[in-house]
Amino acid sequence: MIDTHAHLDMLPPELLEATVRCLEGDCPEGVELPLAAVLTVGCDADEIPKALSLANRHERVWCAIGYHPYEAGKVSDGELEKLRRLAAENEKVVAVGECGLDYYRNPAPKQKQWELFEKQLELAKELDLPVVVHSRNADEDTVAILKNSGVGKGVIHCFTGTEKLLKGALDLGFFISLSGIVTYKNAKELQELAKKVPPERLLVETDSPYLAPVPKRGKKNMPPFVFYTLRFLSDLLKVPLPLLDRLTTTNAVKLFGFNPF
Repeated sequence: MIDTHAHLDMLPPELLEATVRCLEGDCPEGVELPLAAVLTVGCDADEIPKALSLANRHERVWCAIGYHPYEAGKVSDGELEKLRRLAAENEKVVAVGECGLDYYRNPAPKQKQWELFEKQLELAKELDLPVVVHSRNADEDTVAILKNSGVGKGVIHCFTGTEKLLKGALDLGFFISLSGIVTYKNAKELQELAKKVPPERLLVETDSPYLAPVPKRGKKNMPPFVFYTLRFLSDLLKVPLPLLDRLTTTNAVKLFGFNPF
């Protein structure tokens, strides 16, 4: 298994320790597949150095760095240049993000969000890195900006969008990452859309410490729990669990260019 989106710096120490142990082969009870790698994400000025530190400290942890749409209007050109330098100089940085658009309870003006997103897409293009895209209540604009950018590789992380976003992202060659949300009883629409994701474009994630999947819902999430999302999707998609694990792992390696094996 590869958890393609986690915020390891936000985990309580005991859950970070459990994650590291699982990466070393000693997974929590109930987790029946090995955890091969984790992509930790730093998406503001405080988180970026923490994500880099964690990735450099642990052999099977890689990172994405960028600025979340909540940071729109706060990020200077100097900070973006520093981001470019960090991404260019550190082998453990395998993606730019999470970046994108969030029109749900985000005080940042849309214009500022567009500008920050577009600048990071240019950076990803320059460095030939994939982008980790955050899109909430902004499907049409997200697809339009991605299409205009010419960026050809990336993932819509924690996908909860509409069929328009799904089709737009797939048409651009992007991957779709599903989180624990897909396991929830009230996620019927998302479950139907999940069936439309080609297996060769599917990724899984935890978004730890948030969004723990059933049967861990209500608890702090951690990367080993990506197993429960995989198991649910195996039943939903009628794909044997070992095969789905192999497919999603292969997809992550293909997109991010690292090899934990």
